[in-house]
Amino acid sequence: MAKHEISDETRKNFHLFCDNFPFPVMLVHKDRTILAVNKAGEMVGYPTGIRCVDMGKKEHHKGCQANQALNEQTAKRVVGYFDFVGAVLDSYWIPLAGSDELYLHFAADITEWAKKSMIPQKCEAGTDCAGCACG
Repeated sequence: MAKHEISDETRKNFHLFCDNFPFPVMLVHKDRTILAVNKAGEMVGYPTGIRCVDMGKKEHHKGCQANQALNEQTAKRVVGYFDFVGAVLDSYWIPLAGSDELYLHFAADITEWAKKSMIPQKCEAGTDCAGCACG
């Protein structure tokens, strides 16, 4: 894996703007190497120096919008229920202005504000009712 360097100014600005955000935020290189994480990311154990796509299962990354965000140099957003975390997430990929290689990625848990129709109903067995024979 290639070693990527970011300037002290970029790192300082990342922490200045992201450290008080209540959800994990990652500063990521276009090859998916995590270069920095905010305080919330550190608290939940997000690593740096590895590729984000190597975290969790491969299917968890199928909706990644990083390539589109970088190619179009515009923020991309996906809001939806993610069963692997059991939450409705408001997810963003935001290219850094003036860079075609760096972007921010974060997802805010908005489950408590989401429409009930966005959250799959659970049966008594604790599974998605669509996947069982309870009804």
